[in-house]
Amino acid sequence: MESNNFLYVYNLVQGYLKHVCQEPALELTLSKPAQVLRKTASSLGQEVEESLRLYLDSLEITSVDDARRIFGQVMETEFADGNINWGRILTIFLFGGILTKRLQGCGVPLTKENMDQISHFMTDYIVNTKAKWISENGGWDNGFVTKFEDQSSWLSLHNVKSKVMAVFSFFSQYY
Repeated sequence: MESNNFLYVYNLVQGYLKHVCQEPALELTLSKPAQVLRKTASSLGQEVEESLRLYLDSLEITSVDDARRIFGQVMETEFADGNINWGRILTIFLFGGILTKRLQGCGVPLTKENMDQISHFMTDYIVNTKAKWISENGGWDNGFVTKFEDQSSWLSLHNVKSKVMAVFSFFSQYY
C-alpha cells in the first residue's frame, strides 16, 4: 500500500512539475486530482510568483541539491506550527514548482534525471510527513478535489497566498 501511495504522489508531483515547465501532456490521461492541481496552482502560482519576484530574482539555485535543501528548510518553516490543511498541501506543490522554474532560470538543465530527483524529494516529503493527514482528510480524490474543484472554495486561496508570502518573507532573512 505504501509503495502504491508513493507512486501515486510521485506521478502527481512529476505531472505538476512538467506542467510548470510547460511540457505537453494529454489532458485525457490526467487523474482528477492532477487536473484540479494544475488548474488551482496555475491560477495562484502566477500571482504568488509575481508578488515574490524581487526575492526570487535574488535566489541563486545552481543545483538540485540546492533546491532540495531550500525546499526542506521552507517546508520546515511552513509546517512548524503543526497545522495541516489542503491549502498548505497546495503550497508544497507551488513551492516545488517555483524552485523548479528557478533552477531552469539559473541555467540548470531540467533533464529527466534532474526532474526525477526533484519529484522524488518532493514526494518523499509529502509521503513521509503528510500522507496520514491526507488519508484522514479524504485523500486526493475526496479531500483535495472536493476542496479545490468548486470555484467558491477558491476564496481560501487568498489565505494560501498569504501563507506562502509569509514563509518566503521569513526565509528571505537567511538567503
